[in-house]
Amino acid sequence: MVINEEMKNVIDNSAFLTIVTMCPDGTPHPIIVGGGTVDGDNITVGVYAMKVTQENLKNNDCTMMLAAQMIEGAPKGCRFTGTAKVENGKFVFTATKAEALI
Repeated sequence: MVINEEMKNVIDNSAFLTIVTMCPDGTPHPIIVGGGTVDGDNITVGVYAMKVTQENLKNNDCTMMLAAQMIEGAPKGCRFTGTAKVENGKFVFTATKAEALI
């Protein structure tokens, strides 16, 4: 497991998550989405528009996700690297690497 319990807690209690995909020209494409659900090393969020994100994933599924929140008055954050896909109206990210940021 890449996502530990502390990181899961940060994700579960984050009002927003940031998803970063790569555009064909090599520039990053960050978007902010609502909260997600964690199942093992998978983080799932609903797909709203995400038009550019979905197009980017067709060419390159390498993705990053960031989560942050305040815990007991102090900031906590995590950065996850992995792959993503869109299926059945859901954005499904699978973490292969996780780092605590704060």
